[in-house]
Order: sequence, then C-alpha cells, then structure tokens
Amino acid sequence: MSTTEPLFESEAMRVVHAKHGAFIYNKNDLFVGRSLERYGEWCEGEIESLLQIVEPGDIVVDVGANIGTHTVPLARKVGQKGGVLAIEPQRLVYQALCGNVALNGLINVVSVNAAAGSAPGRIMVPLFDPGQPLNWAGLKADGHEEGEETEVMTLDSLQFTRCALVKIDVGGMEAEVLAGGHAFIGRCKPMLFISANEPEQTPALLEAIDDLGYDAWWHIAMHFQAENHFANSENVFDGLNPDANLICAPRSDDVTIEGFEAVQGEDDTWIKAIERIAARANGAGHA
Repeated sequence: MSTTEPLFESEAMRVVHAKHGAFIYNKNDLFVGRSLERYGEWCEGEIESLLQIVEPGDIVVDVGANIGTHTVPLARKVGQKGGVLAIEPQRLVYQALCGNVALNGLINVVSVNAAAGSAPGRIMVPLFDPGQPLNWAGLKADGHEEGEETEVMTLDSLQFTRCALVKIDVGGMEAEVLAGGHAFIGRCKPMLFISANEPEQTPALLEAIDDLGYDAWWHIAMHFQAENHFANSENVFDGLNPDANLICAPRSDDVTIEGFEAVQGEDDTWIKAIERIAARANGAGHA
C-alpha cells in the first residue's frame, strides 16, 4: 500500500517509499524532490518508455543520473545479468544517487561522480546549499568559476562492447556528450534518449544526432500525471513547459518509433512538434 509519509526525515532530506522503490531526496528540490514527495514518482512517462526499450541482461548508461529516479527502475529491468552506469557531476546529488542504489539493494549499478563531455578534463561544479529551494536537476555543469573541481569523462572512454540505451540529461550539454561518444556509439549502436528542452540549443543537438547516423522522434510529456502513485490530484506543475526528449535509433536499423512525432529537419523544436500534433488533431476534428 502506498503512503506519502516519509520513512525518514532530516533538516534537508527525506526518504519516501515511491513507485519504483525507496528514494532519498532533497525536500527543497523544486522538481524531482517535489514530485517524489507529492506523487511518489518523477517523469513517469519517460520511465515507462525507457522500460520498453531495454530487456533483461542489457547494459544502460545514464548520463546525468541525478538521484537515480531513472537509474533504479532501469536497473531492476535489466537485472543482475545486465547493468547500469550512472554518471552524476554534483557531489551532493551523487551521494543521494549512491544512497538510492544502496537502499534498493542494486548490485548491478556503478555510480560515477563525474561530468560527461566532448573531451576529458576537469571543470568546476557549483556546490549549492541543500537547505535552499533549487532545481537541482537543472544545473548546467560547465561555465562556472567557483565550486568543486570535478572530472569530465567521455563516452568514448568506456570499454563496453555492448550497450542498449544511453540516456542523456545534462542541462543543455547534450551535444557535447554526443561529441565525446562517436566511437562508443558507433561500436555499440545503442538507442539514445536525450533531453531537448531548450529550443535555441536544439538545432546543434539535432545536427549532432544526424552526424551519428541516427533518426529521432519527439517524446513530450507533462510533469504531472493524474494517475500517479500517491493518487494526488493537485497539479503543482500546472503552467510549466512539458519535459521534451528525443528518442533516437540508428538509421541503418530502419526503425520507426510508433506513437511519437518524427523530427522534421534540424530546425525542429518540441514547440513545433506540439503545433504539428495539434494541427492534425484539429484537422481530424473538423473532418
């Protein structure tokens, strides 16, 4: 039976028994933590789609894993014969990620405190006050002069011979992650699930995806689901933009992702995709 009562609470942190397991979260986090607290889930529409992509025994790379809301259910799905590499640059968030992996008894997850980018190196990642309200998932890791020095790794540094899925959500640095992964992606040909919330950055991202020889489809979902785990009908995210991602498949596989809007050129955005969907729906309504 689901309950909204925390299993543990401290000054800044709570633990709740959510849809996909027990989760430590920052109670001042305006998005991930807020959603786990009120609904017992976060971006469930994304997770449902990702769980359809992977199979038991698969290898997954979660770039920008945050506290593991996607890592945990993916690890359960791939099982002990598979595995998840979870990469998270913010140290405090990474610590919660490790806690959630441990709380859920997942021995098939390797967590790494690093950023992913186009080339190996070091960057400064801000250290925020966990007692202050903040969107922890919205951090763009590069471009900061103060913080903690953190390793930058590339996907090409991975020695995997197989990988079924790479999820990338790194606050606008998605194209840089792809730039550092040409050899890895070319070798393993994984499905890609890439955050694309910023319209001004989308052309460069779509160009990078095309250069890899991938086709892309829009995955657009609202933060709030009426049928959520805690059966909470209050939409605290009302009026906010949806969460937009790109599902990408190798072009040589001749894959069509049914039920999702195909990308229309490198100047496409999630806004244009929604407009196309709405226009077709209005046309059908007047037919």
